[in-house]
Amino acid sequence: MEAVVTALVTIFTSLVIAVLYVQYCYSYWKRRNVPYLDPHFPLGNHHTMFPKGISIGNISRQFYQEFKNRGVKLGGVYMGLQPQLVVTDPLLAKNVLITDYQHFDDRGIYKTKSAPITVNIFAQAGAEWKNARSKFTPTFTVAKMKTMFDTVRTCSEIMEQHLLKTVEEDCSKDIDILETMACFTTDVIGAVIFGIQCNSFKYHDAEFRKMGRDLFEEFHYIDGLKLFLTQYFPRLSDFLGVSNIQKGVTEFFTNSVKEAVEYREKAGVKRQDFLQTLIDLRSQGKLTLDEVIGQAFLFFAAGFETSSNAGTMCLYELALQQDLQDKVRANVNSILNKYNGEVTYDTLNEMKYLNQVFEETLRLWPPVSTLTRVCSKDYTFPGTDVSIEKGVTVLIPLLAMQRDPDYWSDPSKFDPDRFESEIDKNLPYWPFGEGPRNCLGTKFGYMQVKMGLVQILKNFKVTLSPNTKVPVQLHPETFVLHTTETIFFRLEKI
Repeated sequence: MEAVVTALVTIFTSLVIAVLYVQYCYSYWKRRNVPYLDPHFPLGNHHTMFPKGISIGNISRQFYQEFKNRGVKLGGVYMGLQPQLVVTDPLLAKNVLITDYQHFDDRGIYKTKSAPITVNIFAQAGAEWKNARSKFTPTFTVAKMKTMFDTVRTCSEIMEQHLLKTVEEDCSKDIDILETMACFTTDVIGAVIFGIQCNSFKYHDAEFRKMGRDLFEEFHYIDGLKLFLTQYFPRLSDFLGVSNIQKGVTEFFTNSVKEAVEYREKAGVKRQDFLQTLIDLRSQGKLTLDEVIGQAFLFFAAGFETSSNAGTMCLYELALQQDLQDKVRANVNSILNKYNGEVTYDTLNEMKYLNQVFEETLRLWPPVSTLTRVCSKDYTFPGTDVSIEKGVTVLIPLLAMQRDPDYWSDPSKFDPDRFESEIDKNLPYWPFGEGPRNCLGTKFGYMQVKMGLVQILKNFKVTLSPNTKVPVQLHPETFVLHTTETIFFRLEKI
C-alpha cells in the first residue's frame, strides 16, 4: 500500500512540475512585455498546421496579419515550447537580415549526426558558416555562370525536344509542367555538380529524379511524424537519430559522392564541375568528406526544387493571363531574332520583360514563404524596447509581406510592370533571402529557370487544363513552396 501511495505522489508531483514548466515556458513573452498570441499545448501557435493542413507560409501569414491588425511591429508566438518572434515591419526585418546580421547568422536548420548530408552552408552558423561562404562565393560569380551556361542550354534543348514530341503525339494531353521542370532542373544540376547525364526525360525512374521525388514530393505519415519531431523536439530527434531526410536519399547521395570522389582521386580525373571545386578544397585540407557530401547535396536539393516550382508558378500565372504571355513571348522572340536565334547568358539577360515576369512570380510565389533566423547573441531591436536572448528564433513572414497592400498596390494581381524600373529598396522583396545569408545560388537559379521558360514560350501557347483547380493551394508539409495538387497544362505548338 505504501508503495502505491509513493507512486501516486511521485506521478502527481511530476505532473505538477510538468504543468508548471509548460506554464513557465509559455510566459516567456509576457515576462518580457512583448505582445503575443495565446499558445496551445503541445504545438504552441503552430497547432493549426497538422490537423487542419495549413501551410507554414499561411500560418506565418496569419501571425503577421494578427499582429499588424493590433499595430504591433514585433509579436511573440511559440513553436512547441520554444519562443519565436514575428517581425511585421520591413525595416526591422532588414535589421535582422542585413544591418545587424551578425546577431542572426544562424538559420536554425535542423542538423543530425546520422545524416552527413545536412553538413552544409545552409545549415551552418557562425564562424563555420563564414568560413564556408568565403570558399564557395567564387563558385557563383557571373564568369562562372557563363561557363555553366552551355550545359544549362543543352539540358533545356533536351526538354524542348521532349515537349515537342509529346505535343506532336497528342496535342490535347494534360502535361504536368512541374514534373517537366523538375526533370529539366535535375538534369542541369546533375550535369553541373557531377558532370553526368541524369536522363530524367528518357527514364521515369532515373536515379537522381527518383531521389528528388522522394525528397520533396512523396509525403507519407512517417515523414510527417519525422518532420514533427525534428521541428518541435530537435534535441530528442538528434538523440534518437531521427532525420527529416529519408534514409534512402541520405544513403544515395552519401554513396554517390564518395564513389565519385574516390574515382577521381585515384584516376587523377579532373572535370569542370561543382564537385571538382569541392574535391579541390578537400585536397587543400579546407573541407572534410562529410562537408563535400553535404555541400553537393545542398546544391542538388536547393537547385532543382526551388527552380522547378518557380518556373511552374510563372507558367501558371501566364496561362491565366494570355495577354501577358503574348507580351513576354514577343519579348523573347525579338531578342532571339536580334541574335539569329542564339541564346547566351548575356542575351538571356536582355529579355527585360521576361525578367519582370519572373521577378513578379517570385513576389507572389516566393520559393521559401518564411525566412527564419536564430539570435546568436542577445539583441535589442532599434527604436523599440523589445529584447531577445540568444537562441530565440525570428520569423520574417515573406509571403505575407510580399502580398501586403500597405507595400504593394493590388497585391494579389500578377503585374510584371511593377518591376519595369528598379523597385524601392525599402519594399519587402527578398525571394532568395537578403544580406550576407542570402542564397549563394540566386544567379544560377535565375539563369536555369529563364532558360527553361524561353524554350517553352518560344514553342508553345500555354493554357491550363480543365483538370486544374484554380486557385491553387499551398501544401502544408513542405518547407519549399509546393501546391497540394498537380497543376496540369495544355501546350499548343506555335
